[in-house]
Amino acid sequence: MHELVLRIKKPELCYVFADNATKRGHEDLAKQAYRRAVDLRADEHEGVSEDERLALKAFYAYEEALSWGQRKRKRATGTWQMVTRLGILPTLQKRVAGKQADEARDTLRELKMDDYSFDAVARTIGLNFEAAA
Repeated sequence: MHELVLRIKKPELCYVFADNATKRGHEDLAKQAYRRAVDLRADEHEGVSEDERLALKAFYAYEEALSWGQRKRKRATGTWQMVTRLGILPTLQKRVAGKQADEARDTLRELKMDDYSFDAVARTIGLNFEAAA
C-alpha cells in the first residue's frame, strides 16, 4: 500500500482521498484508499477476536462493493441486522451460503479486495461450510 494511503487515520478521509485520486487519474491509489477505509472501519470495533475482525472486513468490503460506481455510500443493512441478531461469525456463515457472496465477488476483484470476499474470509478462518447450509 502506498505511503500516502497508509498515513490516513480515519475512514472518512479515505473517501476524500479516493475521490481526489480518481479525479486526478490515479485509480490504483483510490482503490488502495477504499481498502484502507475497510481496514480502519473494522479496527474501530473493540473486543472482537481476529476471526471476527476478518469477518467485519468482509462486511465492510461488501458495502464498498455495493457503493462502487454509485453517487452515495450504500450500507449493508440486512447484514448488520443479522450481525445484531446472530453475531459476527454466524452472519458470515450465512452470507457464504447465500447469493450475496456471488453478487459482490466481481466488484471486489475489481477493487482489489477479493481476499475480503465472504468465501475467502471464511476459508481463511476455517469456517465450517456444511453448517451454513
